[in-house]
Amino acid sequence: MKAVTYSTTAPLSVPAWRQPAQTVWQVGILIAAWWLADEAASALHLPFSGGVVGLFVLVALLLAGWVRPAAIELGANWLLANMLLFFIPLVVSVVQFTQLLKSQGVMLFVNIGLGFASVMLATAFTVEWVCRYERKLRLQKLLRQRAARTQA
Repeated sequence: MKAVTYSTTAPLSVPAWRQPAQTVWQVGILIAAWWLADEAASALHLPFSGGVVGLFVLVALLLAGWVRPAAIELGANWLLANMLLFFIPLVVSVVQFTQLLKSQGVMLFVNIGLGFASVMLATAFTVEWVCRYERKLRLQKLLRQRAARTQA
């Protein structure tokens, strides 16, 4: 398998005047990919959401090198930066269902808390694993470069 290295420290070399248009384009691509994955999950009657299918497909495309990270980086960063906006409907719905909260609120909050903790832990472990993997790849590259210099 070919090792693919990504620059996670340096920003994209996109002119400032093109970044908004490119960000909108990349968000549109990510939304279209999610929609296609959601349709595929519905058509195949999969037991999980299209977002999960889309995530796995996108990771596979990135690892295979068919999609460069730069092709979706601005859009993904914008979506992550504005993620809180996607939770506003959830807060509004909590206000509408006060009776449900009174009767089963403790159980709901326990379930939500466990789900939240599970997602945070899975995300933290995944990010840590990816960072270690990238560090390992960089170290191997440095060692190869040093070995090549000493042989020359």
